[in-house]
Amino acid sequence: MLAVLKNSNTPRGRKNLAEELKIGEGVVRALLEGGRELSHIIVMRGGVKITESGASFLREALSLCRIRDIFVVEEAREVLCGKRCIAYVVDEYVNDVLGLRDDLVRRGACGALIIVEKDGKLKIPPTEDSLERYSIALAKTLGAYSSQGTTFVVVCGETFSDALGLIELKCSKFIS
Repeated sequence: MLAVLKNSNTPRGRKNLAEELKIGEGVVRALLEGGRELSHIIVMRGGVKITESGASFLREALSLCRIRDIFVVEEAREVLCGKRCIAYVVDEYVNDVLGLRDDLVRRGACGALIIVEKDGKLKIPPTEDSLERYSIALAKTLGAYSSQGTTFVVVCGETFSDALGLIELKCSKFIS
């Protein structure tokens, strides 16, 4: 829920969160209550927003899973399917690109791109095609977050739940 709120420009209502996360409103209500008690969210008349404390908690939790950052990339819809696209900056090279993509699709994504920065260019393994060949806008957006060796995983789906599968995949050993 914090990942959705972090990537929202406006406050989100309980019903919208339930739809985006594919969970019941009762579950969302319980999550909101817990988030408010921990000062991770602020509940307002127009919806819910993440607090700085919540954003900090999310950053720390994601860093345990070797995810450095997440952000919405609307530009990815040019080359992938779905309404919601999220880019993950990960702290490790992805060896099995096709396996990761397949795992993400099994978790609800309609598509995924793994992109690596090499020699100042954003490349798509295993073919090493330039990302700019497919989407100049996406390359420009990701380039702002890029440094030598940066790996991006861009995941798209119909809802945020579909696009957040990488968190489940990389953090599953911490969740039990």
